[in-house]
Amino acid sequence: MSKSYLFLTGLVGLVLLTSCDNPRASPETLSVGAQGEQIPEAMVWSVYDINSGGYAEAAAVANEMTEEYGTQIRMLPSSSGVGRMMPLYNRDALLGKIGDEVKFSFEATEEFFDLGWGPQPMRTIWAPISPFGFAVRENSPIQSIEEVEGLRVPMIPGNNSVNIKTEAILGFGGLSREDVEIVDINSYGGQGEALIQGEIDVASINPLAGGMFEADSLGGIRWLQMPGDDEERWAQSAEVADWFFPRELDNGAGMDGMNEVLGHGYVFATYEEASTEAIYTFTKALIEQYENYENATSNMWTYHPDEVIMNPADTGVPFHEGSIQYFEEAGLWSEEYEQANKDLLEREEQLNEIWEEAKQVAEAENLTTEEHEQLWLEMKAVLDE
Repeated sequence: MSKSYLFLTGLVGLVLLTSCDNPRASPETLSVGAQGEQIPEAMVWSVYDINSGGYAEAAAVANEMTEEYGTQIRMLPSSSGVGRMMPLYNRDALLGKIGDEVKFSFEATEEFFDLGWGPQPMRTIWAPISPFGFAVRENSPIQSIEEVEGLRVPMIPGNNSVNIKTEAILGFGGLSREDVEIVDINSYGGQGEALIQGEIDVASINPLAGGMFEADSLGGIRWLQMPGDDEERWAQSAEVADWFFPRELDNGAGMDGMNEVLGHGYVFATYEEASTEAIYTFTKALIEQYENYENATSNMWTYHPDEVIMNPADTGVPFHEGSIQYFEEAGLWSEEYEQANKDLLEREEQLNEIWEEAKQVAEAENLTTEEHEQLWLEMKAVLDE
């Protein structure tokens, strides 16, 4: 059966995928596990904004689950990290296809320190790898990241998950925010249009984002390279964020042959308290229905079990017990992964203890918000020594 996406956008930017007229779906198909475990009849997912690669990937998975099991999935798109985390934090969404905000909230850094939430008990469900890079117009004189110095580089207000990747790429070129002209772009997915219109000199985005294919068709684009064997420049990038790594691909917008860009885990995640059965059945369905959605977008091949990040140490966030239950059944889990998961759970306990200590010191000494944050970062840095 052919796959067709059903995008129904409402006044509040919601997307609803339903099984109302679906001949494949029936009440019985909600049963997914060998012991009769059932996938939820309805789910809400938090996702990136429309025109992003992550949105298209989440829609592909949601569409297949709707057709196969009859579960109804509502997707909440947002262009900001807080906007994607808030439905999870408020327990309005079961899970999210989200960016580095899952790590920021687990560690209580960036905007999540400012919110005062403290370390959040986040859990990874599935961790495909996604590409990210700097694109320029085809006729641009810019040939390397070093040459971006002094030029217009986008930052997305409220989206530190994107911005830290931008800073890491600048770091690869020996640059920082202070070396370029920052241009605030409200829409992550709108960077392609801004690039073609001459509003920015580079776009900092997933090469598989729909808006970049459109930009390529309008004026032509190409990508600035990040050679994986350049250890010195990757070390410079790691000084900004050490969880990024080299990634090769040849099917991004405007690509003719293999390109070397930045790679990162772009995870499905949830809170620790999410139902083990719900996350187990979601994980099982996600993996076992792979062949039915693998060609839905150009990046779905990264959802194959041989391609995803399985070691929790590489995501920096422990896996959910429901996912681990399925991984063990499918032979995807190992003692190494189990130990890495335990280490992260121990780190979670330590982070919570340090958070309370820093909070008490800040209150006792009447520290400013900036002083409190600096204290928190210094205290938690001890865990990494």
